Amino acid sequence: MTLFHESGLDDILPDALIINGEQHHLYGDAAYMIRPWLQAAFCGLLTPEQEACDETMKVRRAVVEWGFKDVKQACSILDFPRKMKVREGPVGQLYRMGVLVWNLRCCAYGGATATFFKCQPPTLKEYLGIAPEEGDGGVDGGAAAFGGVIHA
Repeated sequence: MTLFHESGLDDILPDALIINGEQHHLYGDAAYMIRPWLQAAFCGLLTPEQEACDETMKVRRAVVEWGFKDVKQACSILDFPRKMKVREGPVGQLYRMGVLVWNLRCCAYGGATATFFKCQPPTLKEYLGIAPEEGDGGVDGGAAAFGGVIHA
């Protein structure tokens, strides 16, 4: 929730998710406050329609959770509870760095989530907002920005 609030998305999403006059929404964890543009699973005594909706979204939610698992596996310090204590270290900064590293990896090599949803991740240049430099030869994936170390 902290990262969501800090991102400012709650101010942007209401207008950004109205497409052709129809309100679209994001599907989030139950920890998020429900809004017309941010929905979560139904809970309590459910109607058959609500149960069917929750069942449909269950697989998609699990796929998104893969990303959190992948970040922890790529940056194992994030999965070390004794070191990840709020107010005893830069937990938020470390997690943001882990997500950045994981996102860069996904841009360069793809990932299971993108494969599942049948969408291509952005190139490294697109993700980082790097404009092509003169004479870089149009290297895909932003490898030139990293001295050619990362190869897509």
